[in-house]
Amino acid sequence: MAAYLQRRILRHIADHRYAPRSVAQLAADLGVEDDQRTAFEQAVRQLESEGQVLLGSGAQVTLPPPGDTVIGTFRGSDRGFGFLIPEEPLAYGDVFIPPHATGSALSGDRVKVRVKRDPKRAAAPGRSPYVGRVVEVVSASEKPIVGTLVRHRGGFAVVPDGRALPDPVTVRDPGAKDAKPGDKVAVELIRIDGEPTEGVITEVLGEAGEPDVETLATIRNYGLAEEFPDAVVREARAASQLMNAADAESRTDLRDVFIATIDPPDARDFDDAISIDKLDPAEQPDRACWELGVHIADVAHFVPVGGALDEEAYARGNSTYLPRKVIPMLPEVLSNGVCSLQEDVDRFAKTVFIRFDGGGHVLDARFHRSIIHSNKRLTYLEAQALIDGDLREARKHAKTEPHYPRELTQRLQWMDELAKTIRKRRLKDGMIVLGLPDVELVFDDSGRVVDAEPEDDAFTHTLIEMFMVEANEAAARLFDAMKLPMIRRVHPDPDALSTDELRGFARVAGYNIPSHPTRHELQQLLDAVRNKPAQYSVHLAVLKTLSKAEYAPAPVGHFALASKHYTHFTSPIRRYPDLIVHRAIDAYVAAAHELSPNGKPHLKRVAKAVRKDDRCPNEDRLVEMGQHCSRTERNSEQAERDLRKFLVMQLLAEHLGEDFEGTVTGVTNAGVFVQIDKYVTDGFVAAADLPPTGDRWRLNPNTGALVAQRSGRAVTIGHRFVVRIASVDLSARRMELVVVEAIGAGGERKPIDTPDTPPRGRKKSGAKEPGRKRGKGAKKAHQATQKLKPRGKGGKAGKGDDKSGHKGGKKGGKKKRRPDR
Repeated sequence: MAAYLQRRILRHIADHRYAPRSVAQLAADLGVEDDQRTAFEQAVRQLESEGQVLLGSGAQVTLPPPGDTVIGTFRGSDRGFGFLIPEEPLAYGDVFIPPHATGSALSGDRVKVRVKRDPKRAAAPGRSPYVGRVVEVVSASEKPIVGTLVRHRGGFAVVPDGRALPDPVTVRDPGAKDAKPGDKVAVELIRIDGEPTEGVITEVLGEAGEPDVETLATIRNYGLAEEFPDAVVREARAASQLMNAADAESRTDLRDVFIATIDPPDARDFDDAISIDKLDPAEQPDRACWELGVHIADVAHFVPVGGALDEEAYARGNSTYLPRKVIPMLPEVLSNGVCSLQEDVDRFAKTVFIRFDGGGHVLDARFHRSIIHSNKRLTYLEAQALIDGDLREARKHAKTEPHYPRELTQRLQWMDELAKTIRKRRLKDGMIVLGLPDVELVFDDSGRVVDAEPEDDAFTHTLIEMFMVEANEAAARLFDAMKLPMIRRVHPDPDALSTDELRGFARVAGYNIPSHPTRHELQQLLDAVRNKPAQYSVHLAVLKTLSKAEYAPAPVGHFALASKHYTHFTSPIRRYPDLIVHRAIDAYVAAAHELSPNGKPHLKRVAKAVRKDDRCPNEDRLVEMGQHCSRTERNSEQAERDLRKFLVMQLLAEHLGEDFEGTVTGVTNAGVFVQIDKYVTDGFVAAADLPPTGDRWRLNPNTGALVAQRSGRAVTIGHRFVVRIASVDLSARRMELVVVEAIGAGGERKPIDTPDTPPRGRKKSGAKEPGRKRGKGAKKAHQATQKLKPRGKGGKAGKGDDKSGHKGGKKGGKKKRRPDR
């Protein structure tokens, strides 16, 4: 708990928006509960004793100013400048490194930076007054540079993907690896006297732009391990034989229980299954109405602590779900084989039975090591159709024999009833539900994106989510009741800095919220705009307010789920934290059976035995494991977003000069990010290209809006426009857009030079300002439009009907569901 609180405190006060606060005020800003105040104050005192924070006049908490030199990680940009991310948080956060001061540093390098105060930056409100100069590369990043080989200045160079380097990397002899211009390659940098003078091609991945090649490039760029070491494969094969009769006899036999799985149609690994019984409360001593069984693949049985298999799973941390490719945490002989709860075969599981009253409140939960036999594999849409009584529709979405006995349809009806009851209870408790769009990409046979379609909205997605959340809570409550440390999925309350920005935005949107909104007040704001024109903008602003969930042993709870105790238990095939929990449950079940073989476990005695079990890491080790698994999770998510963005932009590069509807998702001094609605992909509109062009735009720190100084027009998150694709840079994953029309609250399109409210001193007019200059993006859009051949009436793209055989392509890219947050 102390380590987690210290990290939270340091992250918060390193924010450039932070102003010195007392310990009590800081605790309130971070939403620290009363029962955690003592631990919070101890965390502040510990940070002070270590010199990581200062307590100034009035006991106000601040970070120490940077010293003469600071060590940290360098993060570069393609425009030449960069930032130092200090190893120990400092006042004003990251240190800006100007283009002339980056030295030989490359993104990912550990560097030493000399820091000084810059009077010009000190005079600018909201900016750090410090700048740095790289004086030493302490250790170079070991990640390869991945990019495209091109002819460059009479020789050859590699243009890096993304923004890791501002300039191409010179290569002297690409023929040594049979590389040719247009190939995607991996490069190892050669540094002489610390300067990256050139690079050597270490691997030719294939022709740049080909989907499989770009997928491989993403794998290399993010350091993902595609192949398993031989020792791991051997151990996995041996482990797959560990399902024998002796093990089965030691388990609770549930093979006569009617059990089913509900998953996406393209799922390969089935790590959760469900069963249900509807009870007569008059016959139950606790007045229970339902008993839900959640059965999770018993991965811990096949992956013992400390072996090569376990170490590899921990290093990966999780499975990575790229478009059209999964990089599993465990070898497929386990993940798609003996660990997968497939239809009509016996499988080992961890089972939790949860009993609910008529209001969906939990009465009790009990855990078992079990053996199950799944009766039916269902897809989401198939299960939904059966609930709705539409057998014809169900058969259309079936992936196995479409045989639907009455017992199956009856139990699906009970599941639907219970899930809706649980959801109603959770909403009453304050669960946050965001209505933000997501799409499924459609691929052709070569793997190129050809279209995008909205995700289906079947309630069965929510049904599974509700049941998995209940199982995760039951596991977290078990260890809380025993007062034992355990890895948790923590999601703290929004801090005051984030909610201040949300309040400003909400006021602009016409809504008022308190300075420290509760989850119920946020929920009321979300509900007030649901199914209204402001829904997207307000829901997106709330999402940006929420912190990211992470793994830690701190009993913090999960804000968005309105959960006091929460962990991850339901996906051990693809998440290492779940495997940690499963091993601890093994220790609990074993101790409970030994100490209380015929009755209810005596928790104190059982907890004492579990604490000594080698399968249960201590709190310090759990802190370390949580930080590692949080990092691998973020890396996998970034890899998925990066590849997905490339594949969508590759499609949009074929539609230069064409128009799409979009929504503003981010605002900076330099311009705004606009998400093309159909493809849920962002492009950038430079401030110079915002209408009215020629005006001067400035960011309003109070509202987060970009405001035109002369006309008074404001642009903020959620505003919608028709935008034109001006240019696409696939290597940099960058798309430039220009605004063509505004989209009103009712969806109507409006001329871009007609403000909603006439600025002071000017009449409302659609006339263009004389002498207005086009920005660079506008010029590119105009040039791109001139190059396009007519595409038929309307000239619009993005509907999947561009006469190139794309309509009806294959769907893909949808990862295994993540219903439990």
